[in-house]
Amino acid sequence: MHASRHHQPLSVLVGDDDDAVRACVVELIAARGFRIFTAHDGRESLHILLSKPIDFTILDVHMPDMLGIEVIERYLAGPLVAPPREAPARAARPAIPTIFMSAAATPEIRTRCEHLGQPLLDKPFAPGQLRAEVERILEHLN
Repeated sequence: MHASRHHQPLSVLVGDDDDAVRACVVELIAARGFRIFTAHDGRESLHILLSKPIDFTILDVHMPDMLGIEVIERYLAGPLVAPPREAPARAARPAIPTIFMSAAATPEIRTRCEHLGQPLLDKPFAPGQLRAEVERILEHLN
């Protein structure tokens, strides 16, 4: 965690197109005092991720506009606009801890999550499963 943010609550992005699931996830993690941002599709998730100081994300894999995995892949790719030719190339952004969720994970989806080094929770999941993954992320952020 950055020293300048030491006393601020961690920020988390919860992205899911299912209002009930999104509300349930928020309820499960709210007691930790996070600053929570929510999104209902991939495009909104990426916009929040690029414009807010997000510490970690919890994203549904299958959302309108783009997959949750694509949100993270586009975020990691770096600037969405190419710099002028004379500008030095900017490095890709650092990895952001993410918990992916899916009710219909294909082998390809599982492989892409593994490639990103992020866990995939199969819906429906027990509250304890999500809490355990959040705790694992918090151990690495501190």
